Amino acid sequence: MRFRIFVTTVGICALALLPGATARGLSLEEALILAGQSRFEITAIPREIQSGEGKVLQASVTPAPELDLETRNAFEESKAEMRFVWERGGKRDARVASARAGLDALGAQAEVRQLDVGQQVRKAFSAVLAAEQSLALTEDALALARSLSDTVAEKVRAGAASPIEETRSAVRLHGAAAEVERARREVALARADLSLSVGDPGVRSAPLEGGLSEDTTVPDLTAAKEQMSATPDLKQLDREVLLRRSVFAEAKTQSKRDITWRAAANYNQLDDNAWVSVGVSIPLFASDRNRGALATAAAEVERGEMERTATERRLAAELDRTFAGLQASAREAAILRGDVLGGAERAFATVQEGYRLGKFPYLDVLDASQVLLEARLQYTAALSALAQARIDVDRLLGKTSLPSTSSIR
Repeated sequence: MRFRIFVTTVGICALALLPGATARGLSLEEALILAGQSRFEITAIPREIQSGEGKVLQASVTPAPELDLETRNAFEESKAEMRFVWERGGKRDARVASARAGLDALGAQAEVRQLDVGQQVRKAFSAVLAAEQSLALTEDALALARSLSDTVAEKVRAGAASPIEETRSAVRLHGAAAEVERARREVALARADLSLSVGDPGVRSAPLEGGLSEDTTVPDLTAAKEQMSATPDLKQLDREVLLRRSVFAEAKTQSKRDITWRAAANYNQLDDNAWVSVGVSIPLFASDRNRGALATAAAEVERGEMERTATERRLAAELDRTFAGLQASAREAAILRGDVLGGAERAFATVQEGYRLGKFPYLDVLDASQVLLEARLQYTAALSALAQARIDVDRLLGKTSLPSTSSIR
């Protein structure tokens, strides 16, 4: 597995070094595939399935006959006895059904696990894109602060501006540099989270493809709620309830105890006498010996059904809450894009040009540049929150699984 990842990485690097080759970053799809190859929670799934299949195979095995050899008084008396266990009450069928239900439950758990890992990778990938976009904005603000600082310095030297404005521009420049360092720290933390979610340290320094989506459309909540009944989370709980019912059914078969048949060949050397004996062992009062196991299994079934109902209600409430956040982020992003960003950009351009012509004081330039930067950062934060909310909604609806290339089947 690690060798394949190494070969893939080397191949990408080699292509990037070819003459005329365009360097490309890591896409979300590639990050998801890499997570399916690197995360233990996913790579262990085939072994878990094999374990479940082994339990099904073992459950179908019937008790083996037993051979009992006995001799006494220096071989004067000898006996060879065969014992055959007769399983009553459908024990074998119940065992197999319980093992198959356990295997189905493992498959449902694996599906939910892939959804969780896919959600983690998607959210971490989106967080890196948002952090890098914010970093780019702060770097642009720093470059702008340098440009304004140079303009102020020229005006001060020409006697057209007060020296206090040069001090203000220097403070603004240092503040912009501090914002860049903070944004770089956020990028480093987001990349560390992405590396953990993918399970590969090499992702921490890899360039990423894509950007934050500016689509502010929101899916229909009613249609989403109709999909909730078939989500993998509820499917997993349904399989768990079926497993517990199978365990209960298997416990009921234990109330009928097995009968052991015996057939023996006996030989007495003293009188040279041989005979065959047949016997049977029948357990007495067997039905009273399994009441505790039956009570436990029945309680587990009821608990599983209660958990399924409670989880369905919880997921419905989470969907409502997540949708509310999704709608709020979409509205915020739409307002910022339609009403705020354009006005802030026009206001800053007007004030900046007016300052060069001596129509506005430097303080107005600072205010306009700060408003523009905050509007851009706020828009980026709204897009990031919108992306995170979309991913959470997709997770609740079972749409964040890993690509089929990393599937367990």
